[in-house]
Amino acid sequence: MSTRFSVLSKISLHLVLTPVLVMLCLITFSQSTSAQHILLVNDNDNITYNTDTIKSDLSHSYYNSYTYWSIPDSAFRTPSDTFMETFDLVIWYASTDGVGLKFWDSTDAGIPAVKNYCNTGRPIWIIGQDLLYNKYAEGTTFFPGCFAYDYMGLNSYDVQSYVDDGGLGLPQADRVSTASSLFPDSLKWEFTTLWYADGCTPQSGTLSLYEMGPLSYALAGKACMFHNHVGGFSVMSTFFDPALMDSFGHRVTFMQNGITYLLGLTGVKDAVAESSFNAYPNPANNVVYFELNAESASFVTIEISDITGRCVTHSRRAIQAGKNTWTNTIEGLSRGTYMVSVTDDFGHVLKNQKLVKI
Repeated sequence: MSTRFSVLSKISLHLVLTPVLVMLCLITFSQSTSAQHILLVNDNDNITYNTDTIKSDLSHSYYNSYTYWSIPDSAFRTPSDTFMETFDLVIWYASTDGVGLKFWDSTDAGIPAVKNYCNTGRPIWIIGQDLLYNKYAEGTTFFPGCFAYDYMGLNSYDVQSYVDDGGLGLPQADRVSTASSLFPDSLKWEFTTLWYADGCTPQSGTLSLYEMGPLSYALAGKACMFHNHVGGFSVMSTFFDPALMDSFGHRVTFMQNGITYLLGLTGVKDAVAESSFNAYPNPANNVVYFELNAESASFVTIEISDITGRCVTHSRRAIQAGKNTWTNTIEGLSRGTYMVSVTDDFGHVLKNQKLVKI
């Protein structure tokens, strides 16, 4: 295992819970009647703030109805394959935790429940900045029998930002030109650079989605996000933590569009009807105009949230079929970036749009 600049020591409290209490650790967020059934598995007991950030991002996306399973809060039990198979998509989130992840078993093969879920062909999105580091060192070549080879579709784990770039860290991740345009062109971080993001070499047929950048960066071109859609699998692996991206709006877009990409490939339709919404002028000073083209008369809820996800204004209004225009006063808001969310009476998020107050 590679040498780190610093190592976090952790004390894990292992609770002995009755089956009833274990079930209390399984929380369903039911703000929406979306047809998708999404399971978010938290395999992170290191920085819980990052997990809370991802939960907030999902709750502000189209896919704001999901089930949450916390491994640390469930006496470190993982969900079973039969339970996971009741969902259209599983997101396995390990944040920046690189110690004692339950994703791995005592071998390289991965836990049977995850493998069995992958074998159904349902999509799984595996996210972990130190997920590979928890098991391997840079320079590791994968072979048949390794989860990383069989299911992630990777040939090797090659580099780690900050460790192998002369102490610089990763400035940004750039979408590979052949990747779906659903993914944003470039990702940046709340910090100047990102430490410990992992770069790998994929197998033939495994899609590279993001690579390290820019071109001047020491590890430029090394891929750090992948999708293996060969052999009936649908396994997307992200080796950086989206919770560390530079803004609330960028995180919501990245998570939302990543889910849309995976569900679209498996034929699960987006439950949210396309609606045309615009907020202008943008940037705005004291007044902003909202314009919504609706297919039919209904009611919508409009929320403006700050970069932490906290709702700062909330209103509900009737709309008619066709074009609707109304004004909203933002004079009392501080300067900065906000997210405007328009939601129908079924809880479907019709639109998320960034708004800048000047």
